[in-house]
Order: sequence, then structure tokens, then C-alpha cells
Amino acid sequence: LAADEYTAGLQECGDDSASDQRGLLLSNRSQCWLKLNDYEKSYKDADDCLKLLPEHSKSLFRRALAQEKLGRSSEALADFAKVARVEPNNKAAVE
Repeated sequence: LAADEYTAGLQECGDDSASDQRGLLLSNRSQCWLKLNDYEKSYKDADDCLKLLPEHSKSLFRRALAQEKLGRSSEALADFAKVARVEPNNKAAVE
């Protein structure tokens, strides 16, 4: 699984690595979890990425999708609104 490769990358780079490297690995693994319908893991990885890279709109969108699937509608809506402000042409977030 691709998620396993991202996990290996996170283990390899360790906590001392640049926040952008760890953040992007977490964001990409979050997308993997979304595709595998593991929304709790997707949410956690996207949230962890946003702690490192607060302006990372892809992770914000992924966290919103995961929250939506987990039934956290108000939290999802808040994240979708943030994405729409940063990326007004992102039709998926605007809708």
C-alpha cells in the first residue's frame, strides 16, 4: 500500500526533519486513507500536517472530507469555507 510507503518515509525522516517534508508525507498519507475509506486516520494525518503547515490547503480539504464522512458536519463546513477563501476556484470546496 502507498500508505505504508508514506509511513516508512515518516519513520525514516524522524521528528528532526524539516516540517515541510513531514507535513507533505502526512498530507499524502491522509489522501491514501481517504481512498481506503479510513476517515479517522485521514483526519488525524491531515490535522497533524496542518499543525506543521497551517496554510496547506490540500490538507485542509482532506481534513474537511474526512470530517464530513465522520459526520462532523459543522467542522467540515468550517474547513471547506477556509479552503474556499484560499482557493475560490476550488469547486469541490465551494459546493
